[in-house]
Amino acid sequence: MMKVKAICLSMALLSFTALAQPLNTDAINLTEEQAIALFFQRNLGLIAAKFNVDQSRAEEIIASAIPNPVFSLSVYELSNQMSKNGNTRFLPAFSPMIQQLIETAGKRGLRMEGAELGTEASEFDLLDVTRTLSNAVRHAFYGLLLTQKTLEVAKDNLERYDQIKDANAIRLRVGDISETDFTRIEVESLKAQADLDRAETAMKQARTDLLLLLGWPENSYTLTAVDAWPKANLNDESSKEESLTQKALENRPDFRAAKIRIDQAGKFLELARRLVYPDVTVNAAFLRDPGNYFSNTGQIGFSVPLPIFYRQEGEIAKANVTLNNAEINLRQTEQNIRADITKALSSWKSADAIARRFEQSVLERIEKMRSAQEFAYQKGAVGLLDLIDAERNYKAMMLDYYTALANRSNAWADLLMALGEEK
Repeated sequence: MMKVKAICLSMALLSFTALAQPLNTDAINLTEEQAIALFFQRNLGLIAAKFNVDQSRAEEIIASAIPNPVFSLSVYELSNQMSKNGNTRFLPAFSPMIQQLIETAGKRGLRMEGAELGTEASEFDLLDVTRTLSNAVRHAFYGLLLTQKTLEVAKDNLERYDQIKDANAIRLRVGDISETDFTRIEVESLKAQADLDRAETAMKQARTDLLLLLGWPENSYTLTAVDAWPKANLNDESSKEESLTQKALENRPDFRAAKIRIDQAGKFLELARRLVYPDVTVNAAFLRDPGNYFSNTGQIGFSVPLPIFYRQEGEIAKANVTLNNAEINLRQTEQNIRADITKALSSWKSADAIARRFEQSVLERIEKMRSAQEFAYQKGAVGLLDLIDAERNYKAMMLDYYTALANRSNAWADLLMALGEEK
């Protein structure tokens, strides 16, 4: 349990450290770390998950409670009584009594141990909610960054067409190009403007998706993502599927919670078996009866239910079912972890290979081809259709490249989530 608390404390320190970095008061230029920090602080789903831990701690207090004693007071002989000296007087008798239930066979200790295990499991559940929701934050952050890059490409494309249109407007006046060619340029410029409008809409939608996870901080409508894609740090040895699976089985909070719940179910099964041993109720009373020859007397006794007709068979059977379900859940969780690692590792390797091909060869060539076509068009070596085709190819390739970067980032985030690790 101490290790779980240390993990939760480290998450809190991460959020405070990231939030300590200053944010622009006019426009929030958010880093990925700051986005995660805001998520820890403001996400409603995470806040609700913390209440489950508080509830488990309350159950722990209830389980450790000792039954309160029961006090009762009886008053009787309310009519006139003959006293021991022969006089008839109103001498009521009264008897205070205290009863205390004593649990036997270590039932209270088992309840306390089971409740403590339940609290530890709920803390791991909180970490698991954090694991999945923080991955959603990363996906939303990369989605916003992708729409920003798409918007940049759209703006650059529109500026290029505006420059070409302005230059050719002069050529049209002097009869250097035909009106048909100039109309083509205008059409392409209108298409570029439409692309820009769609890119702005997509960016606003992506920003909204991120803000829903971050709890809508101040200056939300000016929020942008810092232009920084995550860096993967897997080497050849650590990228082996079996080693990653073993690391995930050690780190994943859902797997650790499943193991703890097996122990908890074992405690409750033992508790159900010990319910066969009856608890003892001890009572002590004092009798004050002035009308008797012995006016003061005491009483002590106990009561025990006899387990003759029912011996907690139902409770034991239910506890056995709970234990079996916990063991099955552990095996299912292990299988899911292995599947998550296989899928995430495969997706990341594929996305990383595609992005690397863009960075190593495609980007430099497409930029050179675009510049060469523009220069050739200015010199009259190529026609307008060749120039438009070069601009279209450049835009398409840049959008494909940024999509590849986003896919690689999302795949890396999914691999981190499958491993149960933070960056």
